[in-house]
Amino acid sequence: MLNADSFIEGWEQFSQDFISKNLDWLTLYENNTEWSARFLGGKKSCSERSPIGNFFKSKFPELNYRTEDGSFDLAFSFASNYSKLFYLNRNEIACFDAEGFYPTMYDVIIEVENDCRCSWQEMTKLTWVRSPLKVLITYNWHPSDTLIWRTERKMLIDTFSNIIHQSNQTFKDNTQTEYLLIIGNNGDNKLNWTYYKLDSDGQYEEKNGS
Repeated sequence: MLNADSFIEGWEQFSQDFISKNLDWLTLYENNTEWSARFLGGKKSCSERSPIGNFFKSKFPELNYRTEDGSFDLAFSFASNYSKLFYLNRNEIACFDAEGFYPTMYDVIIEVENDCRCSWQEMTKLTWVRSPLKVLITYNWHPSDTLIWRTERKMLIDTFSNIIHQSNQTFKDNTQTEYLLIIGNNGDNKLNWTYYKLDSDGQYEEKNGS
């Protein structure tokens, strides 16, 4: 099962491996588009070329994924595809099973926004759909451990919590839902991560990371 805690553990390992295999990671990091494209697997939808997708699939062989799946940067699912779908074919009833990535549910949805000032837009998207785990990865570009860095980090988690709370006023999320906010920051040429786990009511706690 992929929950917030196991995802953090996997993300820590993946990011360390990714940096060690990409010696130009700092150049990539400073180019927002290239950085995300490299670890997501490009801008085109795929189910086999994503480094982060393949990493988690290696940990959970029964896990399937697709990048750029509809409105989402990356979606994972343990579920089977929809089956026994009917339609009329020349006045005869035909039945088929969905092929490709059409699972009956998402298990993890990931949204990536390099500019944290716009990340609230990706946060709202995550509240619109059902999934046991919804992950937002974004970045704080200020020097680490400065007042502005701490202020922006606090504003990000408070905004995410507020969005979840407001969404629940309209239609409540499943109480088993977890949200995960991952904030990256380059400090002294070392990529550091801050993690916040949120419940379906928007209550949050900071988790340990690198």
